[in-house]
Amino acid sequence: MPRHTPSAIKEINASEGVDVIESGAAELSAEQGLPTAIVSLQVIEALAAAPAGLGVTRLAEMLGMPKARIHRHLSMLREHGYVGQDPRTNQYRVGWQMFLLGRACTSRFDVMSLAKPVLERLRDQVGQTVVIATYSDNEVVVIDFLRGTAPVEISLRPGTRFHLNTVAQGKVVLAFAPQGVSQQFLDQPLQSCTPRTITDPDRLRAEIELVRRRGWADAPEELYIGVNALAAPLLQANGELFGTVAIIGSIHYLPGTPEPAHVQALLDASRKISELMGHDTRLQD
Repeated sequence: MPRHTPSAIKEINASEGVDVIESGAAELSAEQGLPTAIVSLQVIEALAAAPAGLGVTRLAEMLGMPKARIHRHLSMLREHGYVGQDPRTNQYRVGWQMFLLGRACTSRFDVMSLAKPVLERLRDQVGQTVVIATYSDNEVVVIDFLRGTAPVEISLRPGTRFHLNTVAQGKVVLAFAPQGVSQQFLDQPLQSCTPRTITDPDRLRAEIELVRRRGWADAPEELYIGVNALAAPLLQANGELFGTVAIIGSIHYLPGTPEPAHVQALLDASRKISELMGHDTRLQD
């Protein structure tokens, strides 16, 4: 079943134990007796200043701490979503939970505010709930949503996570994220939420290829019975996948064979939001 987490910031347990002192600069750091929480913040700050990501060795050199200590912090931060790891390079970057934290602290980079006019237009066109999501590791992460106007309303809590094979947004991630994401995900057992969830790796590969060709995904009753979703990619200025925009509604209003007008409205919104994020959508034509 999908895993749900509140949008409230998780507390990090400070009882990490005694660090093993290795040598040199590491001894200086250990002598300073930095609290665990401060070390974690220093790791996050270093990653935030390195968009391409950093490895454990480089982080240890920058912070003057043993690699084992840095690795423990990275593992804990990754478990809670504050750090992500690129499956291709093993480099670490700030994760989705940091995006949600930043969003709670400042509107400096607020995708919902940036995209709100487009999302409102899409919501009014289709009458269904519209969702913005990003991704981390094996999951889709809900950033925010606009409530629909249909008699049957579906809403999602920001920060809620879903396995990639159970939702339309996840299929988009598998189709448009770096190839290592799908390869790593398909090497693991696939979770099931309903009898219609795709759990066969070969069938999911075929679905991913279909999504890549047509530019959108659906998932009729694959997460919840009676619910469907249509999703399309959101691309950043550098062409990398940021996340997804999706329409979610009752299967009565979003049938298994979607209305062409709904698909076109979704794709138009996807292109427009990507343009607002700096992506040149002409490169897709």
